[in-house]
Amino acid sequence: MNEDKRGKYDRDHRVNPLKASQAWMEWLMKKRRAFDQRGDMAIAAWAEQQQRELNIRVRRLSRSKIDPEEERRILAKEKAASVEYLNNTLKRHTLILKKRDLTRRRMEEVEEKEKIIN
Repeated sequence: MNEDKRGKYDRDHRVNPLKASQAWMEWLMKKRRAFDQRGDMAIAAWAEQQQRELNIRVRRLSRSKIDPEEERRILAKEKAASVEYLNNTLKRHTLILKKRDLTRRRMEEVEEKEKIIN
C-alpha cells in the first residue's frame, strides 16, 4: 500500500491511543467520578484560578511597561513552553498506561497458567 493511501486510512480511522488503554479508561472514570462529586465547586474554583492568573499577568504588564513586540515574544515563549510541557506530560502518561496494561496482561497470563497447572 502506498504512503498516500496509508495516510488517508490513518486519518480516517484515527484512534486516540489513550482511549485504547484499559488503564486510561479506568483513570478517566475515577477522575470523572471525583469531578461529579465536587461538581460546581470545582468549576468555580477553576474559573477563579484562571481569573487570578489573568489579573496577575495584567498587573505585571502594567508595572513593567514593555513594548508590544517584546510582550509578543514573551507570550510566544510561554506558549511554546506550555505546549512542550503538555506533550511531555502526555508522553509520560501514555508510557505509564502502556506499562500498566502490560503488567496487567502478564498477571492475567500467569493466573491462566496457574489455573491450567492446577
